[in-house]
Amino acid sequence: MDFGYHNASFQYADAPENRPLVDSLVNRAQLVEDAGFEWFSLMDHFWQLQWHGHYDEEFLECYAGLSALATATEEIDLSALVTCIHYRNPAYLAKVVASLDQLSEGRAMLGIGAGWYEDEYDAIGVPFEEPAKRIRELRDVIELCETAWSQDSPVNYEGQYHDLDDLILEPKPDDVPILVGGGGEQLTLRVTAEYADMWNIPGADPETYERKLGILREHCDDAGRDYDEITKTATITTVIRDTTEAAHEAYEELHRETEAGPADRDEFRGLIGTPAEVAAGVETYQDLGIENFQIQVPKNERETAVRFIDEVAPEF
Repeated sequence: MDFGYHNASFQYADAPENRPLVDSLVNRAQLVEDAGFEWFSLMDHFWQLQWHGHYDEEFLECYAGLSALATATEEIDLSALVTCIHYRNPAYLAKVVASLDQLSEGRAMLGIGAGWYEDEYDAIGVPFEEPAKRIRELRDVIELCETAWSQDSPVNYEGQYHDLDDLILEPKPDDVPILVGGGGEQLTLRVTAEYADMWNIPGADPETYERKLGILREHCDDAGRDYDEITKTATITTVIRDTTEAAHEAYEELHRETEAGPADRDEFRGLIGTPAEVAAGVETYQDLGIENFQIQVPKNERETAVRFIDEVAPEF
């Protein structure tokens, strides 16, 4: 199994006082890269989500942050988890991802989804359309990006919602994997079956993953796609301590510093427990067919990251 790290917050609980945000971001990416992790991602939002922090805390634009990491890392893949199709003109998105791929020497991935956060749409004056229309536009944006990357310049494309007319896009990436994010069973998973190299939904319990993977397999059969061609990924909140109780207490303390607060103990919080318990949880996802398990550490607290590297990852 491969591992990844989702940097869902730009708060670093154990960072030295007054250390610049970019230094903490780079430090975390280099830590997990040195440990052999394959993938590092940032969220594509205008402000922090309520589950991870406070709305008004520092929050970097996704591709600016990834570009900073492109020259500070050497091997780890870099992506949004996931890009909203409506926050950028799709031709500009193709250019941004191609540029990230150039800066990182071939390590860019296009993590992409149809958008979901209506408050952000309202804030920037973009209409929040019904799901079926957003999914149709997702198809269009993926096709446009792939055309812009593969067709000799000048590039032309005529889609249902977006066109290219003699676009010059250079340099072109060699191969940018497409990761579709989202769990919509009738629409998003169908797009995943048709277009994706990788698939992700964050935070889902094993039972939910098992159901959605079964539906994805059905869509692959309908589309004539080999189900095994799609890399399945999971992004799960993780907190590690010496005892189960201490891990839950740490989770609760870290989530008190968020708008939403901690989930109840009878809800699925993620993998919260001892190294052995977390390893058993990772194995459960692996048995379902998850090939890249991505940890999301509340407030990026360092103890969990280091203990996962030292005490969990070696089991796989």
